[in-house]
Amino acid sequence: MPKHSLTSHWCSCILTIFLVLGAVVPFAMQAQDTIKIGPLQPLQTLPSLGPAVPVLPQTKAPVDAPMVPPVTAPVVTPPAAPPPLPTSSSLTNTGPIAQAYLYIEPYQTRFEVIFDAATVLAWLAPEAVMPESLSAEQQKQIVETMASRSSDWCALSVGDQKLQVPMPLVEVIKGLPGNTLPLKEGEEVALNQALVGFMWEFATPPGPDEVSVTWKGWIKGTPKLPLRVFFGPLSETGEIHSTVKTFRWRNQGRMTRPAPLAAVPQIPLSQPWSLPLGGVLWLIGGIVFYAYLKRKDHKLPGGSLPYVAVWLLGAVLMSQLLVMPVHLGPAAPAVTQVDEAQKIVSPLLRNVYRAFDHHAESDVYDVLARSVDGELLRKLYLETIQALTLDGREGTRVTIAEFSATVDKVAANPKGAGFVVDCNWMARGIVGHWGHSHPRVNIYNARITITPVNDEWKLNGLEVQEVRRL
Repeated sequence: MPKHSLTSHWCSCILTIFLVLGAVVPFAMQAQDTIKIGPLQPLQTLPSLGPAVPVLPQTKAPVDAPMVPPVTAPVVTPPAAPPPLPTSSSLTNTGPIAQAYLYIEPYQTRFEVIFDAATVLAWLAPEAVMPESLSAEQQKQIVETMASRSSDWCALSVGDQKLQVPMPLVEVIKGLPGNTLPLKEGEEVALNQALVGFMWEFATPPGPDEVSVTWKGWIKGTPKLPLRVFFGPLSETGEIHSTVKTFRWRNQGRMTRPAPLAAVPQIPLSQPWSLPLGGVLWLIGGIVFYAYLKRKDHKLPGGSLPYVAVWLLGAVLMSQLLVMPVHLGPAAPAVTQVDEAQKIVSPLLRNVYRAFDHHAESDVYDVLARSVDGELLRKLYLETIQALTLDGREGTRVTIAEFSATVDKVAANPKGAGFVVDCNWMARGIVGHWGHSHPRVNIYNARITITPVNDEWKLNGLEVQEVRRL
């Protein structure tokens, strides 16, 4: 084969290889930039199983195309569906609810009415769609709206006297009448577990003979309002109709009046010495008059004997006038025995709790002032109010039914008259509201200062060491 032919053949082969490479490389680059993975399908979600993992469809690439790294699609999490309404809970209501309670207690009467939240919402916004649950913000809106609209729904009178109607306390609570739970701050509640409660508190006599309550809040055509009356340990049922809007309760001697306050312990003073102030002043006047005559060298007409006789007679008569008792010795006897201190401390502490049987703040202060003195009066008022109020957003006050105190140690008051005791006491009370009752037992351990004030022993200092709530 000629030499030039071989050279031409190899040149042709090399040229062919370059041409093939030049064509293949651009084709490969174009294939990598334009790979198609097909249309994405919408995400499928099963509510009971949560979001599913998206599956991309398989796409066949050209045989001669290079391998491409798999494309990972972002996982989209749909918004969480609201939980279904409970159906088996003992706190679930299955229909409209309307129930009233009348609590007649010493010095105050409380009227409460409960509706289911669905009825209240349907009355406020008939065309609105009912929500699955009530958020904290929705609860707040219901409370504010119903508080303004229900201000004149209730009226109460004792005998023939109509009482001033206070602003109602409106709350959203959970459960059923007689089986309710307070909601925590910010807690959401299912609609078929939510109730709207209205409460009015009236200051009344300690044992009213007759109480009449009138109801005007007939929302959404409610024809009647079942009512249960609680008085002392007893109760009875009744009903208020939309035609006869007033219910009358008569005592008829079934509700006992509260026991009187304990007597404030008196300070036994020593027998006073009588000072005849009138006779003393007469004698001093006579001596001054006699000294004046001697100084001026004056003579009494008729002699001094008649004047001395008149002066002594006047002294005898004046000794019966302006007689003042004078106590000698300490103002109050020293209390050093536990038994003595027990008889003083126990009635004073008992009266502190009995003061809060009253509803009006001025009446509470007046009763407290009988047993408490000084700055402790204001402090005890605030702290006892807090101790006797239920937790949460329900402001009902506990009435103390049982009280006992024990003095463990007695010492002299280092700051003045009186004495200091280490004491513990128990206060047990119970309060009913929304158709059920709450027991409350508080146990205190404290150091108490007792001082004499106007011939009486009074609480003057209180330092709580320990509080236990059972």
